[in-house]
Amino acid sequence: MRGRYSKSNRGRKQRGGVGPDRPRRIARQAVAQAEQVQLPLSIEALVELARQSLSSFAVEVGLRMAECLLEDEVLRRCGPRHERPAVRTETRYGHQGGYVTIAGQKAPVRKPRVRSTGGGEVELENYALLQSADAMPESTLAKMVNGVSCRRYEQVVDLARAGFGVKKSSVSRGFVRASSLQLQQLALRRFDDERFAVIFIDAQPYAGEMMVVALGITLSGEKRLLGLRQGATENAAVCTSLLEELREQGVKTDMPTLFVLDGAKALRAAVDRVWGKWAVVQRCQVHKRRNVEAHLSAKHHEALGRQLNAAYHETDHARALKALRTTAAWLKRIHPDAAASLEEGLEETLTVVRLGVPELLRKTLATTNPIESAFSVAESVTRRVKRWRDGDMRQRWCAAGLLDAERRFRRVKGHRHMPTLLAALDRLVHPRQLDNQRKRA
Repeated sequence: MRGRYSKSNRGRKQRGGVGPDRPRRIARQAVAQAEQVQLPLSIEALVELARQSLSSFAVEVGLRMAECLLEDEVLRRCGPRHERPAVRTETRYGHQGGYVTIAGQKAPVRKPRVRSTGGGEVELENYALLQSADAMPESTLAKMVNGVSCRRYEQVVDLARAGFGVKKSSVSRGFVRASSLQLQQLALRRFDDERFAVIFIDAQPYAGEMMVVALGITLSGEKRLLGLRQGATENAAVCTSLLEELREQGVKTDMPTLFVLDGAKALRAAVDRVWGKWAVVQRCQVHKRRNVEAHLSAKHHEALGRQLNAAYHETDHARALKALRTTAAWLKRIHPDAAASLEEGLEETLTVVRLGVPELLRKTLATTNPIESAFSVAESVTRRVKRWRDGDMRQRWCAAGLLDAERRFRRVKGHRHMPTLLAALDRLVHPRQLDNQRKRA
């Protein structure tokens, strides 16, 4: 019985494909499948490329596909080789050296040539597409935004065997073109069909200059980079120029809007000038705390933080205001300048509490952290830059970093409460308009 079972088992192994002949059968199947691959590469060349690296293999396959696309266009235009149709308008005209842009590099190809029967060479459509000047700068921009320097670019690119155009000078020129285009596109953005309930504006030091950034929150809670301005200081002229440009790009200035500012007087003056009565201002609570701490010794920071946190987490506006005034009275005994710093714009640090914004959304709207978070990405992008040149270099790099951060943005926490915020803004702004009308009457 045992012998019959073993014999039967051996038979099943042989018939089922698990016997000693299985490796040879698999090899024959692999060869048969490989022979069906319609690429101008021998099986030995494919295997050798696969051994080098999967990425390099993919680049070489892409290069061969580009050559196939060119030959296919010639076939469609001129018909099969060695055939002479009765009527034809284009003929083959040999080959010449050329290149295509692939995987962030230029790779040489044998470009087929086509000539019109009426005289003159005809350009191939596919060749123009494969040679796109934008493809390489975009690849360069993506890698440099992720921390690759011009000098190390060649080392991180999976080069084709004869690839070129990846030296630091070429990479640098490509990045300048791509980042300049990004900066232009940012300036040309249109916002006619969008409604921004909240706009964050903050100025951050960047490579020895001041960058003023505006970030908007849509009704669905999505964050959008609105604009960028570069200036030597955070002055009203720069801020006003930025806001006026946003108005020209379609941002609505005749609707109630919550502005979250860092407390700079220049920003507040610019908002009042462009938005006027429609602006509701929330002063950043984090900036306020930093400003007050700057006047105090370190031993008082913990007590100050505890009192400010208690006030800012209040849900009742009257109690929150009373808590801050109590803190200001305490500070007057310790350091009068710290008390004056807290009292300056004190009520505007509680605007989100006065509006009754639910806690989850209020935590986002109480500070300019969304802009500071985006700037941290921009600074990580430029940590390898050693020498800043004149012109728009800072602005280009900053825009590249901020747009990279924008691609990672998520909707704000508590975005479902945006209708509550809009209703509160309407209640706050419209009575103020009626008061102004009564005064004018």
